[in-house]
Amino acid sequence: MSTYAFERQAATARPGFATGLMQQVALWLRRSRTRPRLWTLSDHELRDLGLERGTADREALRPFWRG
Repeated sequence: MSTYAFERQAATARPGFATGLMQQVALWLRRSRTRPRLWTLSDHELRDLGLERGTADREALRPFWRG
């Protein structure tokens, strides 16, 4: 296999287990930080985001591991 073919194959390969795990953990961290912040937003700010207070509260209460 030529170097070009190897690099092309590596560029199109699916991420490995470790990469996928790191991406999942990063997503969980982002959710754990941003969901509670919904409680700090005013009703006006939530409307700007297209959310109602009840929807924002339900989202803020969801565990970080649930999408």
